[in-house]
Amino acid sequence: MLVGASSNFGLNRENPSPSTGNHITTLNLDVKGGYFVINNLAAGLRFNYNRTYRDGPSYGSTSVGIFGRYYYQGKFFGGIGITSVGPSSGNTYTEFPIEVGYAAFITKNIAIEPSLNFVKGDSQNVIGLNFGFSLYLNRGK
Repeated sequence: MLVGASSNFGLNRENPSPSTGNHITTLNLDVKGGYFVINNLAAGLRFNYNRTYRDGPSYGSTSVGIFGRYYYQGKFFGGIGITSVGPSSGNTYTEFPIEVGYAAFITKNIAIEPSLNFVKGDSQNVIGLNFGFSLYLNRGK
């Protein structure tokens, strides 16, 4: 089994915008859990909560999805998924995340996982670098 949280978990506070004077604070939590259905292939569920606060109204989204991740030599991985996003605006949409990365084990069961991610959305595409932690339960080697 694998349980992970990505670096998208954070609380950021930006300086006021020169044009509006607003402060912006963002909170994002991205967690996933999966099960190895066969050697080197994990499948599971992903949950994401995102909230942005401004000096005025706040907005955010919650998403739930499924993912698959394949490991090469037990450390390099590639993954795909499908996610349903429900923003506070009420217009639900679908995203298709793709990732490639490396699981650097700092203990037998805990890995730091940098990854390059691409998300294909209905109205925009996003590419980024993530940094996460995962706990691997009942890991052999």
